[in-house]
Amino acid sequence: MKKTIIILLLFVLLFGSTILPAQDGLIPAFNFQPNDLTLHRIARLGSPFDKAGRKFAILGDESGSFEAWAYPLKLIRNFTFSFFVGSSIRPIPASDIVRYIDVSPEATTLTYTYQSFTVKATYITPVNEPGAIILLEIDSTEPLSIVCSFLPVLQPMWPAGLGGQYAFWDNNLKAYIISESTGKNHGLIGSPAASGLSYTPAHMLSDAASEFKITISNPDNVKDKYVPIYLAGGQGKHADILKVYKKLQNNPEDIYKKNLEHFRLLREETLQIKTPDKQLNLAFAWAKVAFDNLIVDNPLLGKGMIAGLGASGSSGRPGFGWFFGGDTYINSFSLSGYGAFQTVRDVLAFTQKWQRKDGKMSHELSQAEGYIDWWNDYHYGYIHGDTTPYYLAAVYDYVRMSGDKEFIIESWDSLKRAFAWCLSTDANGDGLMDNSKAGLGALEYGALIGIESDIYMSAVWVRAAYAMAKLADSVGKKALSAKASEYYKKAKKAFNEKFWDEENQFYVYAFNKKGKHVKEISPWNAVGLMWHLGTPERSLKSLEKLSSAELTTDWGIRSISRKSSYFQPLNYNYGAVWPFITSWVTTALYKHHLSLQGYTLLKSTAGHTFEHALGYLTEVFSGTLYAWPQESVSHQGFSTAGVILPLIRGLAGLEGDTFAKTLTFAPHFPADWEHVTLNNYKVGQAVVSFDYKRSKNKIQIDIKPESSKDYSLHLAPALSAGNKIQALHINGNPAEFEISRNAQVIQPEVNIPLKSELIRCEIDFTPSVEILAVILSPRIGDKDQGLKIISLLTKNSSLTLKVEGLSGKEYSIRLLNCGLIENLEGAELDSNKLRFRIPHGIPGEFVRHTIKIKAENGKQKNF
Repeated sequence: MKKTIIILLLFVLLFGSTILPAQDGLIPAFNFQPNDLTLHRIARLGSPFDKAGRKFAILGDESGSFEAWAYPLKLIRNFTFSFFVGSSIRPIPASDIVRYIDVSPEATTLTYTYQSFTVKATYITPVNEPGAIILLEIDSTEPLSIVCSFLPVLQPMWPAGLGGQYAFWDNNLKAYIISESTGKNHGLIGSPAASGLSYTPAHMLSDAASEFKITISNPDNVKDKYVPIYLAGGQGKHADILKVYKKLQNNPEDIYKKNLEHFRLLREETLQIKTPDKQLNLAFAWAKVAFDNLIVDNPLLGKGMIAGLGASGSSGRPGFGWFFGGDTYINSFSLSGYGAFQTVRDVLAFTQKWQRKDGKMSHELSQAEGYIDWWNDYHYGYIHGDTTPYYLAAVYDYVRMSGDKEFIIESWDSLKRAFAWCLSTDANGDGLMDNSKAGLGALEYGALIGIESDIYMSAVWVRAAYAMAKLADSVGKKALSAKASEYYKKAKKAFNEKFWDEENQFYVYAFNKKGKHVKEISPWNAVGLMWHLGTPERSLKSLEKLSSAELTTDWGIRSISRKSSYFQPLNYNYGAVWPFITSWVTTALYKHHLSLQGYTLLKSTAGHTFEHALGYLTEVFSGTLYAWPQESVSHQGFSTAGVILPLIRGLAGLEGDTFAKTLTFAPHFPADWEHVTLNNYKVGQAVVSFDYKRSKNKIQIDIKPESSKDYSLHLAPALSAGNKIQALHINGNPAEFEISRNAQVIQPEVNIPLKSELIRCEIDFTPSVEILAVILSPRIGDKDQGLKIISLLTKNSSLTLKVEGLSGKEYSIRLLNCGLIENLEGAELDSNKLRFRIPHGIPGEFVRHTIKIKAENGKQKNF
């Protein structure tokens, strides 16, 4: 007790002796810049919001209540505003009068309105400081008092813990000081315009909330000014935390402008995509912000990528706010795709620090590792087997896109050990990693984890073997490259032989120790299909099954068939909809040219950006209703991949290979898109922009290379399969090209050397009837009811479309060039739409329906 009191007195002397310059506590108002990424809506109580930087995060909901983290410390929770008008003692809770929320990458504003006042609270978290600012803009016709209430916490993330915390109001700082007996962890929260209200015990935290009051006696005094609230904290010396707190006060406008500049550079220095679909454009831009918010610079561990963020409430982890190796590798494919190469290098290098001696990569690491013996006292660190092969695949993808061969050399020992560990897990010698020896793969619990090998981890391993062969060859390690190539061939052969179910015409989930199939219909096979590990015919059949209502909902892909005996709609592994699994399925659909199904899923996933936590994608959804479980993390990284990965590598068809010095642009744009621009696509030192225009019978693509010497472009834009390619010109000159045909699309393909000047490619074609993708707009709480496109087969001038819909329900599908229809079965033509009714079957169940179209390439009829 005496020791604690002495430390408390020292704190008073240390912090209390630093008196801020005399001021009224207000700062001059400055303009918040208009931002076309700003998302606005009526505030929803319970809907989450966050403002996160590298070192600090505010995690709350749209009432304005929040908790604050100075990584890895939780400083406070349950922060709320209450308003008192004039001399009234009746509080007006902020949650009762919150009206609007406006979210931009650099700041979030909540607007509170009562009959006599409006208060706008703008939350700003600096990118690189362990603190945050709240600026209050007050417009009142009466004197107003604002009481800020919170519970001090000062605890590191689970499973670490501290004791002996205390908090007190320092009237010189105009802030609560929160600390603990060792003097190594601190927090500050207050306002130079405030006065403390709470009496706090000297040796512990009170059960009651701590409060401070901001009094506006004359509302005219706050016109054109902001009333600031500051938060700072972290692990370290007392004086260092105080410096941060004072730095925030020095120039809040400068901090805001630095945020503005940071996110401007993030947007402009990476890939930019502008399509006719404004919502999709916004979702893509926000996905880059969402990923950026998950980069954490932990003072004890370094800079890495956490898996997600969400308010922790009374618990000890902010969503998935730990460093998860597998999530980092999964997300790296998206970051490399839009050119965030330095970020990818940083987060990959971070994971190498936690590699086990035998080569296995870490699955998860608490941000509080500096307080505990994480690796020895807890069993979570290496429980997953898929993390290590994913590491190899991620490094290859990064180097292939960035050209950073130096990273291979620096990482060579790590890569060799990871590869050797993967090989050691193949106990039965079939060429695939064994889950029983490697660890968890697709599923983490339940009846289906007792298997020999699952298709997900096997697919990642096949890709890892291929990756190791390429990485080794690129740095002259020919023997290891040859060894890895042989393992790749063996593993790929085993993948096709051991997972294919001839009876059901599908790549199954797993097989057991006896080699017997675990015949669950699940989307985990999509990872391998995305990498073309299956045969083309088998892959198409599997993807068509995934496109049915058995797996596909209006908001994404279920983790297991709804017909399975294991299906539970809210079960994390056995029925819920995951946007990150949907990302693999969507990308696989595009890679196999099933762009109608792909675009529907991409749009559904992108729509999540605007439904729950504005700008971010939720971790998981129900498998039967468009709703999220209460425990679902609101800002999840691998869910964000559900927008980025299929958009870049599927819809836009962008790929790069610095080893081969090639770029690929094979867009699968909807047939009614007239203009798309893609700027700043980076592959190594090459930077290329594309301007795509489509008219009735011509596609024009302007290619603008920068620093692209020695690179060539593989150009292969997709059109609906019924169209006929007539000619291809490059810079006005006829060019030779090849044509590839698939069930849904036809692609003229040409290789073009890239130089410094603009290149114009023009493709002339004779149009035919084109079917447009189904666009779904489910409302929160809706059941699955949207039309599913199963397949589209084009042969000569005939189109056979297979769909699924609810029994007896009427649907429509949009068309282009409907005047070319000669004959129609299974639907009626209504202007530019097909209208049809699904045959009657079991009420509430989905039923198959076939539509046949006979088209003529020639003169259109009038309808």
